[in-house]
Amino acid sequence: MTYLTTGNGQAHQVGQGDQPGQGNGGGPGNGGGPGNGDEEAQANLERSRLIDHFKRAYQIIVGLAITLACTRLFSGGSVSSFWLFCTFFITVVPIFHGGDRSLDVKYLHEAPNGFWGRAAFIWDVYVLLVTAILFVRIALSIPTASGGTGVLSAGTSVPTPETFYNWMGLMLAFDAAVLVVDMIKSWCLGTQGEGQLRAYWKWIILNIAFAVICWLAALEPKFLAPFAPEWLSFYVFAIALARTILDYVFGGRFMFP
Repeated sequence: MTYLTTGNGQAHQVGQGDQPGQGNGGGPGNGGGPGNGDEEAQANLERSRLIDHFKRAYQIIVGLAITLACTRLFSGGSVSSFWLFCTFFITVVPIFHGGDRSLDVKYLHEAPNGFWGRAAFIWDVYVLLVTAILFVRIALSIPTASGGTGVLSAGTSVPTPETFYNWMGLMLAFDAAVLVVDMIKSWCLGTQGEGQLRAYWKWIILNIAFAVICWLAALEPKFLAPFAPEWLSFYVFAIALARTILDYVFGGRFMFP
């Protein structure tokens, strides 16, 4: 309780709530100023921007791969080349989609904790970029009428369907290995969204199965001899299409928040 003296000499009693900065909400300590909520919102915003920066690098490389695949398609080629392009295109979308979503699921709402948590974040970024680079190599493996021409094809062997199948199988095997490692590290570190990563098991099986099919197509075993290259590439595309459909069926909750 304090007293203020007015102009006529009389004392005027002032209550605690009338003093500046000490009422029910007048001071910053009682909610009048920025608190933990504002700091958390700012941290979430900055973390979202950081994730978007890495996603943009991933998107640029995948976009380059799709552009190269389109140039290979429109440069002329056989019917087999058309189906190889379709196989590439139908496969790149769900893997890109899942990789993009994985960063949000694991890091958007919770900051990586400690050294190992941050190392896991950087690891995820690098494996996404490596996957995108493998897409570029697959795109360059689509045969054209002119062979391996072009700036980005200089120094590489003339692309053939066998080359395409080998690189596609390698990318799928790499992606399956990444998913296995991701499940293990997320479980060990208690990463956010760990429950949603259970869809990985089904994707791992799908990737390995399709990788084996691609490698078999590249080897051209005797039991595939009756099939013309055009029909073989069509059958591989049909399997790739089935794989993509199953990809979204098994990972619906993960892919579509």
